[in-house]
Amino acid sequence: MQTMIDASKLKFAYVSEDGDYTFALNGVDIQVAQGEFVAILGRNGSGKSTFAKLVNALNLPTEGKMVVAGMDTTDEANLLDIRKTAGMVFQNPDNQLVATIVEEDIAFGPENLGLPREEIYDRIDYALSTVHMEAYRGHAPHMLSGGQKQRIAIAGVLAMKPKLIVFDESTAMLDPKGRQDILELIRQLNREEKITIVLITHYMDETVHADRLVVMKNGFVLREGKPQEIFFDRELLAQAGLIAPFAAQLSMDLAAAGIAVKPELDAEKLAEEVCQLK
Repeated sequence: MQTMIDASKLKFAYVSEDGDYTFALNGVDIQVAQGEFVAILGRNGSGKSTFAKLVNALNLPTEGKMVVAGMDTTDEANLLDIRKTAGMVFQNPDNQLVATIVEEDIAFGPENLGLPREEIYDRIDYALSTVHMEAYRGHAPHMLSGGQKQRIAIAGVLAMKPKLIVFDESTAMLDPKGRQDILELIRQLNREEKITIVLITHYMDETVHADRLVVMKNGFVLREGKPQEIFFDRELLAQAGLIAPFAAQLSMDLAAAGIAVKPELDAEKLAEEVCQLK
């Protein structure tokens, strides 16, 4: 299986006007395999969004290596292929919408690749169908809701046919229903389209279906593991300044009160189990 992301001893520093270095990443080793769904967690300042920008070569390492699908991001000759391979969806969809009509916005990336017109239209059809926005093809993006705009931003990335998509706080500006819709779409892209997903978020409940979690603090990786391993480790969560998803927290509180329940990440499953208690 191909390694989509291979970060080795990765460091990145922001340089002030006075020439002072502030390291946002302090020697990070993170690998993501093709087809994985990996979520990166941490409080503000942990380095997770800095890591995202290094995946897409928006920033380049200060030290160490970032290799995406076998391509070193510091080699300028790889830049176009890296951007085609690794798409990014940001927090504010308005920052990714570049045209006045939805289909023109989605066509922007493929047109810059110099693709034939027929293939561009095929990619527009594919992208709109995948995000369930076919009916909005001729609409103005600025007239859409926040969730609809984010779907169009995702469609624009999908039209590039990436193998990997990094979602950097992509649900932060949405209401709960919009968040849930985008999260389900992300899971669909991973399950059905086999696209490797890196999800960066501060909403813990969004990560319970990920294959693996990476917990960061102050530019370091504290721990990696499956959601079940991470969210029932009280000491780790306290160290990282994170709060477990509701179901996990309630499971632990019930167990601490002497009520025998299985540790659950799914609120509905936990409710069913509680209802069966005698």
